[in-house]
Amino acid sequence: MTMTVAAVLLFDQAVFAGQFLSGTFGALHTHRENATAAGIAVLIAAAAAIPIRWPGGGPFWPTLACLALFGLVALQIALGFARMLTVHIPLGVSTIFLAVVLVHWAWRRPRMALSHSAPSHPAQDGERA
Repeated sequence: MTMTVAAVLLFDQAVFAGQFLSGTFGALHTHRENATAAGIAVLIAAAAAIPIRWPGGGPFWPTLACLALFGLVALQIALGFARMLTVHIPLGVSTIFLAVVLVHWAWRRPRMALSHSAPSHPAQDGERA
């Protein structure tokens, strides 16, 4: 859920930037403030991913992916303040894409482990195992 919130905030960045480019100049302030909120949300998502590994026994890469995404958000903020739009805009698109990939992973249905030693359901009377 926390990564979903972060992804929505990151998507909103594109909306606010578009509003600014369309002449709504107050949207630039909203774009700047939302960048901070998005960065915080990504850090919260990283912290929320830690129990996947400990005690959950799952992979550690979601935590690392969230931390890497936070690094991209921080770079985005620096590039935006430096007005390096030729890098800021495509990196923003990439950041949103990566956030959507993480949301997709977070909401996917877990696969059942395949076991070759036992049938997936016990045989009923008259059925062949």
